[in-house]
Amino acid sequence: GERGEIMLTEEKEDYLKAILTHDGDHSFVSNKTLSQYLTIKPPSVSEMVNRLEKSGYVETKPYKGVKLSKEGLTYTLDIIKRHRLLELFLIKILQYNWEEVHQEAEVLEHKVSHLFVERLDKLLDYPITCPHGGIIPRDNQYKELYTTNLLAFDTGDTVTIKRVRDRTDLLIYLSSKDILIDERIEILSKDDTNKVIIVKKDEQITVLSYDNAAHIYAEI
Repeated sequence: GERGEIMLTEEKEDYLKAILTHDGDHSFVSNKTLSQYLTIKPPSVSEMVNRLEKSGYVETKPYKGVKLSKEGLTYTLDIIKRHRLLELFLIKILQYNWEEVHQEAEVLEHKVSHLFVERLDKLLDYPITCPHGGIIPRDNQYKELYTTNLLAFDTGDTVTIKRVRDRTDLLIYLSSKDILIDERIEILSKDDTNKVIIVKKDEQITVLSYDNAAHIYAEI
């Protein structure tokens, strides 16, 4: 429906994205999980969830949590599509770096219309993924293509980076080390005690925390 033209606030959109990130398209996500993920206090989370439910974007179940409604899912996929196409446009066409993209996309994504997003999609020739390898949702196809993170591989493996979770500081760091999508890196060692993974690209050695490595997805 064209109701989607009414843009929700940034905060509401962050909630919807957080619910989807935690499989809220098919299962219930607890308020506690949302509270931790968004670092927002539980009372505020309950209040926002109630507001989203009144608007018909989510359904809730006592003691279970919250789940996206059909309309909520469609809306959330639109947000993601808009965000990822804008990122691609800024990086590929306007040659922004990740630092610049973050600030610009945050502003733009709350200002552009459906028409603009559709034209952008066409201009970019209906791309499959965004610049950091996240899928661009279309026709309710929205499952990520790459879901195996670096921690799943063994010492000595050489892997190709396929996707990085949308974390600006991590994207900036990786691009400073030239570790970008489709680059190959070798896993030199995994240190369980200090929770770091050491990788090598060409002759350059990079140390990643397990936390960051969990947000980098690759293939052998």
